[in-house]
This record gives sequence, C-alpha cells and structure tokens, in this order.
Amino acid sequence: MGKNIIGIIGGGNMGEALIKGLVGKKLFPPAGILVCEADGKRTQYLKEKYRVSVGDLNAVIAQSSTVVLAVKPQDMEIVLSEITQSDDKLFISIAAGLTTKFFEKHLGGKARVVRAMPNMPAFIGEGMTGICRGRYATVADVHEAGRVLAAVGGCLEVQEKYMDAITAVSGSGPAYVFLFVEQWIAAARSLGLSEENAKSLVYGTLVGSAHLLLKAGFTASELRTKVTSKGGTTQAAMDVFSKGKFDQLMQKALLAAKKRAGELAK
Repeated sequence: MGKNIIGIIGGGNMGEALIKGLVGKKLFPPAGILVCEADGKRTQYLKEKYRVSVGDLNAVIAQSSTVVLAVKPQDMEIVLSEITQSDDKLFISIAAGLTTKFFEKHLGGKARVVRAMPNMPAFIGEGMTGICRGRYATVADVHEAGRVLAAVGGCLEVQEKYMDAITAVSGSGPAYVFLFVEQWIAAARSLGLSEENAKSLVYGTLVGSAHLLLKAGFTASELRTKVTSKGGTTQAAMDVFSKGKFDQLMQKALLAAKKRAGELAK
C-alpha cells in the first residue's frame, strides 16, 4: 500500500474531475492515481488522457491508502459488497445521500469514512464541497480528504447533521444560478436584445458581480444597497422582486431540496 497512492472507484464525470484536478494541481502524480471503472472504453480513455493506472476493484484498493468512492448511489451497495479489504484505508464518498453509517456498516470493522458533497463547478476546478467525518475517521483523515477535494475547488467541514443542508445550498445550488440566468436572458430578449447580446450582458454582469462580492469586502446586502438608488431603475426592479416574495420562494426551494436529500438518505 502506497502512502501517496489514491484509488478512485468510478471514472464518470466527477471521478474524471478529480483525476484532472489531482494531476493538474500536482497533488498526486499520474503514477500515484489508480482507477477502477466498469466501462472498458471509459477506462481506456482515462488511461490515455491522464496516464493513470487502472485495475480491478480490490487490486486498486489494496494498493491505495486513500480510496474515493465515486460511483452512483444506487450502485454503491453492490460495489461495497465486493470489497474484501477495508483496514487501514481512508474512504471518501462523494455519493449523494449515503451516510457515513451506511459505509461503516457495509465496510465493516472500524472503517474510516469521510462523506463529501461536491457540486457541478468541480468539473472546472471551481466547485464547493461540504465534508463530514464518520465515527472512526481522524482529524488527519479530514485533513487528507480536504487536500484531495481541493483538487476541484473549496472545501468546508460540517457535522453530518448539516449535510442535507449542504446538498440543498451548494450541491443543488448551481441549478438555482442557471435557472436565474436562463430567465434573466429570456427577460433581456423580451426587451428586444439579440440572443448574443443578452448572453454577453448577463454573463459579464454575473461574473463581474461574483468577483466583486468575493473581493470588495462588503456583504451581498451592502453591495445591493450601494447599487440601488432610491427611486431609481434598480429600485423599480427590486420592488418587483419584493412583491413577488422572492426571499420566501428561495427559502421554500431550499427547504424542499433539504427534505428530499433526507428522504434519499433513508
């Protein structure tokens, strides 16, 4: 078992995002990344593109000190049933809804498990991942999980009871942004702007506003106030959002997502 060898079980979109980030940020050399993927064509693609090593499930796990479980939640129980060795391994799961107790039960012994909830921007290395540790995972394990997941963006540790909230806020969060942008562009088109110009204006405003929020040192509320002059055009738009109870709608949406996350975990 290599101390600087990581095994990735599942080479789908998120598995590939991790491989790309780990190699690109030089957190692991290609030779230190072992991949197990059921699809032969996908396996060959990952091997050729990233120069990683590939192998079957237990061969990959046997050689790795850290194992990322990146298979679909509905396939996880079958995969876990085929694992023959779990001692002295750190298991990081990125499967939505599955608790650390689920993995501890199926892996047996005192399996060291860290549960993670990444989001879609991980595909370009700018994701946000919430993590929590299981009963037997150590502080060092959480640190290592954070180091691995830094390959795809930021990382935040929380208690497991908050993981459904993480799922609702950041896991599903990109869809909220995309929906807002979709409707923003549609509204811009209704004002007579071309599709190209509407996209250019909306995308540019979105990116610039996000950077301003990160760099200006003001809260979102403070920045909103700065751009909203009393009686001006922005105030007219804000009044419409307020009358439509946008704040309540957002809260209801997140509560619905959180509730569904809890249902999937059962």
